[in-house]
Amino acid sequence: MAFRRIKNQTLRRIIFFFPFQLVLVHLRNNQILLVFWVLLFGFTTSSFGVNYGVPYLFLDPEYLGKVDVWSYMIMGFAVGGFIMAFNISSYIMNAYRFHFLATLSRPFFKYCVNNSIIPLAFVITYLVEIITFQYQSEFLDERKIFIDAFGFLLGMLLFIGPATTYFFTTNKDIFRVLGIKVGTDNRMKAERPLAKPIKVILQKNYEWRRIKKEPKEGDEWTVETYLNDPFQVMLTRDTDHYERTALKKVFEQNHLNAALFEILAVITILGLGLFREVTFLQIPAGATIVLVCTILLMLTSAMHTMLRQWSPTFFIGIFILLYVFSKHDLIDPHSPVFGINYDTIPATYNYETLDSLQNDFVNYQEDYKHTTYILNNWKKKNRNPRQKWKKPKMVLICANGGGLRSALWTFCSLQYADSILQGELLSHTQLITGSSGGMIGSAYLRELYAMSQSDTITYMHSPTYADSIAQDMLNPIAFTLAINDLFIRFQKITDKGRSYTKDRGYALEKQLNANTNQILNKRLKDYYEPEKQALIPMMVFTPIIINDGRTLYISPQPVSYLTQKHKEHGLELTTNTDGVEFRRFFKNQDADELWFSSALRMSATFPYISPVITLPSEPKIDVMDAGLKDNYGAFTAIKFLYTFRNWISKNTSGVVIIQVRDSHKIFPIEDNPGHSLIHLITRPLGNVYNNIFNMQDYNNDEFLRHTNRWLDAPIEVVDLQLRNEGADNISLSWHLTTDEKRRIRSSLYLPENQKAIIRLKELLK
Repeated sequence: MAFRRIKNQTLRRIIFFFPFQLVLVHLRNNQILLVFWVLLFGFTTSSFGVNYGVPYLFLDPEYLGKVDVWSYMIMGFAVGGFIMAFNISSYIMNAYRFHFLATLSRPFFKYCVNNSIIPLAFVITYLVEIITFQYQSEFLDERKIFIDAFGFLLGMLLFIGPATTYFFTTNKDIFRVLGIKVGTDNRMKAERPLAKPIKVILQKNYEWRRIKKEPKEGDEWTVETYLNDPFQVMLTRDTDHYERTALKKVFEQNHLNAALFEILAVITILGLGLFREVTFLQIPAGATIVLVCTILLMLTSAMHTMLRQWSPTFFIGIFILLYVFSKHDLIDPHSPVFGINYDTIPATYNYETLDSLQNDFVNYQEDYKHTTYILNNWKKKNRNPRQKWKKPKMVLICANGGGLRSALWTFCSLQYADSILQGELLSHTQLITGSSGGMIGSAYLRELYAMSQSDTITYMHSPTYADSIAQDMLNPIAFTLAINDLFIRFQKITDKGRSYTKDRGYALEKQLNANTNQILNKRLKDYYEPEKQALIPMMVFTPIIINDGRTLYISPQPVSYLTQKHKEHGLELTTNTDGVEFRRFFKNQDADELWFSSALRMSATFPYISPVITLPSEPKIDVMDAGLKDNYGAFTAIKFLYTFRNWISKNTSGVVIIQVRDSHKIFPIEDNPGHSLIHLITRPLGNVYNNIFNMQDYNNDEFLRHTNRWLDAPIEVVDLQLRNEGADNISLSWHLTTDEKRRIRSSLYLPENQKAIIRLKELLK
C-alpha cells in the first residue's frame, strides 16, 4: 500500500488506526457483511421499502398492539444480537490478518471495541430517525420519546453486556454446561449422552469454519494503534517472534462459539414460528427482520469462510435448486384461500371450459332475471310512498385501491357522506366495486349498515369504527413472512375438516377480523340473501388471473352477465371472454364456503407483501390484486350499467357514480427527466408502471363519456378525493402513522370534497 511509505509517525498512527483499518477490510474483502448493514440503514432511513411501509416496522415497532418502551426494548435486543453476529463473523473472517491480536488479553472483546464504527453509526442513525419520526409523525412529547429511546439502548445492552462478559470468555466455560470438553487436539469430547448430537453439529461447523490454508504474506494488514477499551488508545506490539501456528490457534478459539450462536438464532426463529399464535411471543416485525438478517449473516459468512472463492457459485447453485424444486411443486410458495375445497378434483381451466361458460345463454338469462329481482327490491326500498311517481337515483360506488390509506379514506368519506345524507347514501347504493383497501373499507361500512338495520348497533356513524379499520395490519404480515414464509411453513388451520397452510395471507385475514371486531368473519354465502333482498348493496370483487390476465368476478350472486356478451342484450358474440365467474367455475369446490376475508384478500393481493393466491384448478390459477386491471372499479360498474341499461332507464331518475379516490385526479407531466445512462435504461418500463393507474383513468373517462349513447338516463360522477400528493404523500402500506391518519380525516373538509357532498345531497334528496 502507498500509505506504508508514509514516514510521519503521527500520521501513520492515525491512518493505521485499527478501527479505520477494519472498515477498509470490510470494504475490500467482506462486502457480504456490509450488504446486511446497507439493508438495515436503508430501512431505518426510509430509503428502502418506503412504498410498502417497511420503515414503519423499525421506526414504529408494535408489540402486543402497542408501540411503547417494551417494543423498542425488543428492537434493541435484536439489534444487539445482530451486532454480536457481525462481530463474530468479522472476527472469524479477518482476525488472522491482524497478528498483534494474539498478543492481547481478551482479543475478541478488543476486536469488538475496534469494530464498532459501523454498528455505532447505525445506532446513532436509528436513534435520530426514531426521535424524528415520533416527534413529527406521532406527535409524542419529549418524555415519551426519551423513554422509548432509552428502552432501545437498554435492550441492546441487555444482549451485548452478557454476551461480552460471559458468552465469549473461554470455550471451556461454554461447553462445560453441555458436558463437552475441547481437548488439545481441538476435538470435542462429550461427557453426557444428551450432549452428543450438539457435539456433532458444533464440531462439523467448527471444522468448516477453520482457516485451513496458511495466510499469504500480503494478507497481513499493518496496524500501529488500537483501542484497548472505548476510551484508551494504545500502540500495537511486534509479533515477528511468535510462531504462526500459535497465532492461528488463538484466532480459532471463537469458532465453536460462533456455531453455538448460529444454532441458538435458528432455534429462536423456529420457536417463534412454531408458537407464533402465542400473543406475547409475537415480537415486533422489525425485530424479527433483524433476527432473520442475523441468521443469514452468520450462515453466509460461514459458507464464505468454508468455500472461499467458490461461495458465489454455491449461492447461485442454491438459487437454481430452489427454482427447480418450485417448478416441480416440491416447494409450493403459493397461498390458499380459506373455505373452498382443495382436496376434490380440481376445476379444468382451458378454452373449452371457458367457451362453454361464455356461451351458456341459459345462465345469462337466469342471472339477468335474478339481478332484476334484486333491482326491483332496491326500487321498493328507495321509493317514497308519498311520491310514488318519483323515481329514485341509483348510486354505484367505485373505491380504488391503496392499502390501509384507501381502506380508511373510503370508510371515512362514505361514512361521513352517509351521515350528512341521513342514511340515504347507502340506501340508494346498488353496487360497490373497486380494489384492495377501498373494498375493505367499503365492506366494513356495509356490514355496519346491515347491523344498524337489524338494531345490532345503534349508531353506525361513530368515529370509533374508523379507529378500528385504521389499526395496523403490517406487523403480523411481516412477522409471519420473516419467521414462517421464508423458511418452512409447517403450521395448519382446519376448517370444516379441511386443512390449510398458515402463512402471511392468513395473518392478514386474522388481523383484519380482529381489528373489525370479527364482524367480517363470514362466508361468501352469508351475503347471498341480504344482497338478494336489497337490504345491503351488492359487492363484486375483481382480482386478476395472472395466468392470462382475465378478471375473476367474485360475488355471492350469479353474475355471468359480467363475463358474457350476447346479441339479445345488444352485444355481439365473441369467441373469447375476459372474465371468469368464481362461483360457477368453482361450484364443485364449494365456492360458496369461501371466507369473506379471503375474498377481500384476493382483491388486495399486493405483490410481495401478500402472497400470490392459488385456486384449485388444473392448471393452477394464480390471482393477484384487482388494481392491476381495474383499480377504480369503473370498468365493472360500466359493464353492470350497460347490462341493465333498459331497466335503469325505465325505473330510475338517473345514475350517480361515486369515485372514492386515494389521490386527486391530476396527471403531472414529468419535469426534467434527465439523461443519465441508468435513467435511460429504467425509464421506459419504470414510467409505464408508474403511469398504469393514470392510463386506467384515461380509459375510464373515455368509457363514461360514451354512456349517453346507450343509457337513456342522466349519469353523474362525483369524486371524493384524498389529499395524497407531494409533501402530503401517504405510503402504500398496511400501516398508518398518527400524522397520516390525521391527514386522511382532514381531507373530508377539503373544499372539493365538501362541494361533492353538497352535490350528493342535492341529487339524493
